[in-house]
Amino acid sequence: MRQLTDLDKKILAKLAPELEGTTGPAPGHDFKFILLPVSHKFSESSEDFANRVNRLNDEELTYIVDLIIRGEEEMKSLAEGDSDALLELIEKRFPEKAMQFRNL
Repeated sequence: MRQLTDLDKKILAKLAPELEGTTGPAPGHDFKFILLPVSHKFSESSEDFANRVNRLNDEELTYIVDLIIRGEEEMKSLAEGDSDALLELIEKRFPEKAMQFRNL
């Protein structure tokens, strides 16, 4: 099972400040992914999800994109509309990386 790194936790806190320093659903049970809890537990809509992801700087978003490409971050199980919102955001900010997503 993948455990979140310090960078993962920093990004998760930026995407879901509601966590207020926690890193999982219960003490000792870290989330396995960054985007899934944001999509399913914190975002109120696809627009909210996109706005949260858009808070990330280019380096942080590139890190997430690379995790997805390597299969270490889940994108296909996001809430309805969130994967489309994420892809649209990636196409705007990193058009060269968006092509890799079309092949996943």
